[in-house]
Parts: sequence; C-alpha cells; structure tokens
Amino acid sequence: MRRFALIALGVVTSSRVALAHPPPEREPVDEHRPLIEWSSWIRLGYGLASEQPSAGVAARSTMPPPPASRSPGGAWDAALGLDFTFPIASGGDVRVGPWSELGLHGPTIGGELAIGAVPRKLDLFFYDGQGILIARAGAGPHVVTAALAYGYRAPWRLWGPWPGATRYLIGVRLVAGATRGLDDPHDWSVSAGIEFEPIGSIRYLLGIRSWYD
Repeated sequence: MRRFALIALGVVTSSRVALAHPPPEREPVDEHRPLIEWSSWIRLGYGLASEQPSAGVAARSTMPPPPASRSPGGAWDAALGLDFTFPIASGGDVRVGPWSELGLHGPTIGGELAIGAVPRKLDLFFYDGQGILIARAGAGPHVVTAALAYGYRAPWRLWGPWPGATRYLIGVRLVAGATRGLDDPHDWSVSAGIEFEPIGSIRYLLGIRSWYD
C-alpha cells in the first residue's frame, strides 16, 4: 500500500508526467479575490481500525460473559467531500467554513480552518499555486472525526480576475485523520492518504486545454 500511495502521489504531482500537458502560457492576475472559495475532493487512504470481536457461542451460565477484547487491524478509508471557506485574516489566506463528506463511516459534517500561502508559491501542475494547511473536525450519526491535511491549491480559472462572489479551487494534499464511534468509544480508526480535486486532476492529466479558460 505504501508503494501504491507513493506512486499515486508522484503521478498526480510530478511536473514531468508524460500524460500531463501544461496550460496555455499566461501571466496570473489577481485583481479580485472572491469572498467564498470552495472545492470538492476524493480521499483515498489506509490505516488501522478496531476490529469487532467475533461472536462466540454463549455458555450456559447465570453469570454475564466477560467483555470481548478488540485488536486493531488494517482498514481502508475513502470519501467524497465538499467545503466552503470565508476569509477571517491575512488578506484571505486564513479562512474558516463548513465541510461535509460521504465516506465509509457514513455522512459527516463539520468545520475547518484553512491556512494558505504556506508557502505563498508552490509550483505544481505547471502553475504557481500555494501551499495550504487544513484542520477539520466534525461528526456524523455514528462517529466523531478530525483530520489534518497539507498540500497544494490553485484556482480552477488560473489567471483571473475572478468575478462574482465565489471561485472554485483545485489541488492535491496529504491527509491524516481519525474517527471514534459515538455509540461505542472503543470503535475507532486512524488513516493516512491523499485527497485530490477530481475534475482539475482530469483536466491536467488529459491535457484538456479548453478547460483552462
């Protein structure tokens, strides 16, 4: 799995991927930054999770059975997510907002803190984007969850200006997360993996130049 994750990250982020094509050359112009920035993502990861104890045959006894022990085992993590952020400081580089996702643990919602411009220029996907650090926390019907991610972001429309109140962001990042069951605190999982914005990744890998305008 570790080898697969390294290969996947290299394919998505390398500026020398044979299948990828650079966008048309233009100078980025940031004349206007919309109030709302939003994005979608796919997350794939792997980690550890508590395994449910196997149900044995109950012995004939008036005494209650002892609690079954749990041991961690390998587990996959996958989710589809969406977030919206609003500026609170540093000219829009520090942002907060809601997020939601649908994953293997069911639907979850919560809030996130996003710190951009760390560093201010990060050259991936043939374009100078930015580094971004994201902290999330939230809950669903059966779990509470938290995650920390770091990676690359850039606006879908690379060159601006960006008219209107919103703009869509693309990017890729490494992420680590954890969940704990609400019904059973001994039900938990931890994982590490990759999150990427799917439509921008397709545009980049297939070299669909008309999508850059």
